[in-house]
Amino acid sequence: MLELDVETIENNWNKYESLLTRIEDKSLIKMLNTLGSRLCITPLSTRESDVGCYRGGLVEKSLQIASYMRKLNTVYDMNISTASIIKTGLLHDIGRIGDLEDDLLIDQDSSWHREKLGQFFKYNEDVEKMSVSHRTLWLLQHFGIALDRDEWVAIQLSQGSHFEENRFYVGSEPSLAIILQHARSIVLHKS
Repeated sequence: MLELDVETIENNWNKYESLLTRIEDKSLIKMLNTLGSRLCITPLSTRESDVGCYRGGLVEKSLQIASYMRKLNTVYDMNISTASIIKTGLLHDIGRIGDLEDDLLIDQDSSWHREKLGQFFKYNEDVEKMSVSHRTLWLLQHFGIALDRDEWVAIQLSQGSHFEENRFYVGSEPSLAIILQHARSIVLHKS
């Protein structure tokens, strides 16, 4: 299993936090202060064969996604605000942290699952079931973080149009949702 060293996790967190504090939203800063110690070490996935299956995977991949979103915005001259790119690029997956108290992904305690399946994390059964995008939107509203319509839809659609609740939007996605999905695809493909 890939593991990030403490210095890399700290550097990624400092960059992540610095970008989000540029938005100058007190609610966002409150969320970072409340969840930051957990968020900075949250893995992105459960299995070694999946992207971001290591402590700090969520923040590292979110930084890469936001970077690609910025590049796509420039290349395609989409005129999307930097604040919206930062907000959606860095926050679209925070539902993977879990709820206000418990982590969604916890260390796999079964050596068989680790050795045979490469599953280094498992879902915490103490955390109520909720899709990643719905949990993300719930966390953001819990902390009072305002989203405009395009930001909300981009986060909702970030996990893909193959989900039943997202099919309604196919063909009418806002530009922000399109560049978020493309940036995610690029990061997944390159990893």
